[in-house]
Amino acid sequence: MKKIISVIVIILLSVALLPAQEQSQLQKQDQNTQNLPQQKQKKNKVAGGLYLKGGISWMMSDSKAYFHNEKSKMTYGFGAIMDWRLTNNFSLNIAGGFCNLGGTANFKNGAVPFHDIDGIAIGDSTLHNYKYSTSYIEIPVGIKGCTNEIAYFTYFLKLGVNPMVRVKSKVMLESKEMYIATKEFNLFNIGWYVGGGAEWTIAGNTKLLFELVYLGTFLDLDKIKSYKDDKSEFNPGLKFNDISVKVGVIF
Repeated sequence: MKKIISVIVIILLSVALLPAQEQSQLQKQDQNTQNLPQQKQKKNKVAGGLYLKGGISWMMSDSKAYFHNEKSKMTYGFGAIMDWRLTNNFSLNIAGGFCNLGGTANFKNGAVPFHDIDGIAIGDSTLHNYKYSTSYIEIPVGIKGCTNEIAYFTYFLKLGVNPMVRVKSKVMLESKEMYIATKEFNLFNIGWYVGGGAEWTIAGNTKLLFELVYLGTFLDLDKIKSYKDDKSEFNPGLKFNDISVKVGVIF
């Protein structure tokens, strides 16, 4: 009798466990199906592309009593970008490119004479407005956080630093005369940036990039000096600010 009862219990337990085993197998299959996009993302560890940008820049100084920004300047740039994926939603964002920044500086008491590339003296106490145009090679590096893809769009925010190397600098006087004064501008600068935008998947791994970025520099951009009210000389310490729109293609 005990043997019969034992056999019946074993049969009942086997019947009860079969649905659970089938459900467990189905769950594993669903998980494997869901993991396919994640596996694909892991394979695409690095993505890169090209971009163009345009915007508006202006100048600021700590010496507000003797300087103010007279006018802003239309800016432009281009380059290549790379996203190195750290997790599914965060990546190391690196770019390398060319940018042009500028603005019109108004010195209250004019500028101490400086020299252009040909040794021509520029500036005096009677000229107040100097239009700057400086080109840089830039290598922005930052962290980019993005959402999961929503209806072919991925939205992101990013923050980082932007080391820059000066290539060429021009100064235009009130008389509309333009001078190349590269040696009067510091070779290196560094900025910080914050931005955000969206990537639109159009086919496979190809995406269109739309981005809005603010850039502010930390270091004085030139060696040009101005006058205080007592006619003593000092460097007002000028810095660039820029807001630009970036459009590109990511592969």
